[in-house]
Amino acid sequence: MTFYPRMIESHVAESLTDTPVVLIAGPRQAGKTTLARQVANNQGMHYLTLDDEVVLLAAKEDPVG
Repeated sequence: MTFYPRMIESHVAESLTDTPVVLIAGPRQAGKTTLARQVANNQGMHYLTLDDEVVLLAAKEDPVG
């Protein structure tokens, strides 16, 4: 699978150096999830989604954790 280079990727990665959360907004099917996963992977971070009920419950029960 080939991914197109995204000029915003470096901006997202830079923002994550001093901010724990970065919002990626855009229209449906624009590649937001792919971008988030790619940045997380390149930065050695974990990608979590609140679409997973277990992760959502954990976030609600312990938002600091």
